[in-house]
Amino acid sequence: MKSGQRLPCTAFLAALLLLVACVASLHLACSQEPAQPADLVLVNGRIYTVNPAQPWTEAVAIRGDRIVAVGTNDEIARHAGSATRRIDLGGRLALPGLVDSHIHFLSGSHSLSQLDLNGAATVAEIQQRLRDYARTHPGTGWIIGRGWNYTTFVPSGLPHRKQIDEIVADRPVLLEAYDGHTQWANTAALKAAGVTRTTSDPRNGKIVRDGNGEPTGALQESAGSLVERLVPQPSREENLAALRAGLREAAAVGLTSIVNASGGTDEMELYAELERRGELTLRTYTAMRLRSGMTAADFDAAVAAHERSASPWVRAGILKGFIDGVIEGHTAAMLEPYADDPSKKGELNFTPEELNRLVTEADRRGLQIMIHAIGDRGVRVTLDAYEAAAKANGARDRRYRIEHIETIAASDATRFGPLKTVASFQPLHAYPDISAGGVWPRNVGPERLERAFAWRLAADGGARLAFGSDWPVVTLNPFEGIENAITRETKDGQPAGGWIPRQKVSLEEAIAAYTIGGAWAQFRERDFGSVETGKLADLVVLTADLFRIPPHEIHKTRAWLTIAGGRIVHTKAE
Repeated sequence: MKSGQRLPCTAFLAALLLLVACVASLHLACSQEPAQPADLVLVNGRIYTVNPAQPWTEAVAIRGDRIVAVGTNDEIARHAGSATRRIDLGGRLALPGLVDSHIHFLSGSHSLSQLDLNGAATVAEIQQRLRDYARTHPGTGWIIGRGWNYTTFVPSGLPHRKQIDEIVADRPVLLEAYDGHTQWANTAALKAAGVTRTTSDPRNGKIVRDGNGEPTGALQESAGSLVERLVPQPSREENLAALRAGLREAAAVGLTSIVNASGGTDEMELYAELERRGELTLRTYTAMRLRSGMTAADFDAAVAAHERSASPWVRAGILKGFIDGVIEGHTAAMLEPYADDPSKKGELNFTPEELNRLVTEADRRGLQIMIHAIGDRGVRVTLDAYEAAAKANGARDRRYRIEHIETIAASDATRFGPLKTVASFQPLHAYPDISAGGVWPRNVGPERLERAFAWRLAADGGARLAFGSDWPVVTLNPFEGIENAITRETKDGQPAGGWIPRQKVSLEEAIAAYTIGGAWAQFRERDFGSVETGKLADLVVLTADLFRIPPHEIHKTRAWLTIAGGRIVHTKAE
């Protein structure tokens, strides 16, 4: 066609139709719904996945209760449909849902409404809190509280009933130490329980007495049950109400999974009821008790509970035992005598032979085992039992656990790796104003002090680290635990450089111990613990970026958004 000539009308119409078709085709391609659109996408985040193959990303797509894609904003946009909910994280840090690997969730939930003595530094402060609580909770019924610290009562490390009687004498009072291993009763409570100078110490327990043989009100280990048995038990609805309050607390700090170190089948049924009602927002793995004299029928019952717990939210399959007590009360089992009292080494709750038998039988039936072992002898005897069971029953994936490990012989730290044993620590147990105070270091002495709460030593020995709280022993807030794990300093930076700083861990290690380490300790690392395609959609978005703030600011962090199984279970008001 020559210049200046017009396109014939038919040719012009054909070209126009072709252009319209191209535009329509392009629009259809751009607007077409994905075959299976995501229900929820999180975009514009700093997502630390705890997946070594892809440590950082910026967006996640979720469908149902699973993660269906992890990647860039553009990659995740392809999974969004017209009904997909989109949440802009605004550059906030996100992590896998956090795991508390050692908690007492029901008792912690009830503690939210009881007398709180945590942080009370003097007897006068304890008495004032008791006075205030009694005034706001009038009547003649029991006053129950917890959280007092042995350091408050230096030099003895133990309280006296008269200190309660001065404030409340006309009703029974029972106050539990922060670690749960000593009860403090007033005279009215002792009288109600019939505890007198002629009452014998129970097995694995001690009624502390004065120079005249009279009970002081301090009841160590199993002796506490002499009074505890009289405390009115909450109803089923009261337990459920307490758990609802606990679930709100857990969601607000990003917890999506716990190992419940007590409770058994009765507590599991409460979780199952909440699950049936659509109210359970926390994955629970609840321990049964490993106790002296267990029969074949007892082990069968534990196996049956495990086999019945097919839910991803309510599970069993682990037995929890106590080999010893606590260092502050001289009840933790030590290899050498206590530095402050050479007449004491602590006692084992099982003979080594009995523990070997129980552990071997539980292991033979495929049950997981967790043992409270605080003293270095307790840790050694527990490792010996695990070694004996493995030898007797042959190779398999066991994932033995030891809980607390406040002291350890250097030669035993290297045994964790070959036995594939989990070192289950609670970082706030080593908070300097508690453990570095007068009683704990005084009792262990300077040589053992170098291996106090030895997270680094255990990790270097091949242990799998799993961190938790032991709530209500300390707060269930994992960010306080993370801060102490990497600083070993108080919130105001004391002691400078940290208490026994060689036992610190890095921020990445601490996060791993609260995520993939906790999942591994439950045999569930394929389900959660990292942000990966195919895993359960358990995530937490934080109010602060742990990688960009000063370490002593970490404890102030909370959950901006918590997602459990693809469901938003907590949002923080701006």
